[in-house]
Amino acid sequence: MVREPQPSRLGVTSGVILVTLVVQGLLLPAAVRRAKLPPDTSVVEERNLAETTAIEAALEAMPRLAVELGTGPKTVEWLRQEYEGRLASARALGAGAEDDPALLLHQDYTALHLALIAHRRATVVRLRDERHIDDTVLRRLQADLDSEEVRLSGGATVE
Repeated sequence: MVREPQPSRLGVTSGVILVTLVVQGLLLPAAVRRAKLPPDTSVVEERNLAETTAIEAALEAMPRLAVELGTGPKTVEWLRQEYEGRLASARALGAGAEDDPALLLHQDYTALHLALIAHRRATVVRLRDERHIDDTVLRRLQADLDSEEVRLSGGATVE
């Protein structure tokens, strides 16, 4: 009696797993698009709540901290204005008022500040190229500029 070769159980199992994963993997993006799920805004809302609350708390604590640290009135006023501007921008962003003057002012400030950082970066590279500073100084300055750029862009991807 001649026995026909039977497929191995391992081969069949592997084939079923592979087909299942490939088919599901190919169909998943279409299924997600078709589901039309709303975007998850909870992280944005929570960040805005945290930022607004933190700025309000900082403004409330500023007079006491300024006295404790012996900070001069000009410095306190400068920081108060900066924090009030941030608070107005955060509130406008949270309310979805994209044409709010405070938010537009913040966007203009950020754009100009980022452009100035790019200019500073080009200047320190030029100074290194002209051998006025060495690579160590350049790297330290670039790290400072990178940190400032990331802070300004809110952790977003920097162009």
